[in-house]
Amino acid sequence: MSVYVITGVSKGIGVSLPSALIPTTFANPTTQFEFVKQISEDPKNLVVGLVRDKVATEKKVAAELGDRFNVHILHADLTSYASLKHAGTDTSKIVGERGIDYLIANGAFPSQFDAYEPIGAL
Repeated sequence: MSVYVITGVSKGIGVSLPSALIPTTFANPTTQFEFVKQISEDPKNLVVGLVRDKVATEKKVAAELGDRFNVHILHADLTSYASLKHAGTDTSKIVGERGIDYLIANGAFPSQFDAYEPIGAL
């Protein structure tokens, strides 16, 4: 059994990456959380998904994947250290002694800079 922690599982990379850049396991993405969908198909795998909107993502997982006991959705905001620290503590409680085998850093970090600021402002 492998343990996966994936940031930003509600949308993103599972849809937008060309299949040539995704390992064969993740080819042909069809949903916005394809990593979670395909990895959790094997009940021996444990998936911890980190998202900003936990409630909406849990609803999406329930609607599209049903009740998969091996999927855990946790709140984590990449712009908040306290949020990430709390998610780390919660993840430790879920995975226990097994630890984490894979970290998929899929979450986006929103820029704090305006796209129209001059380069000197950066």
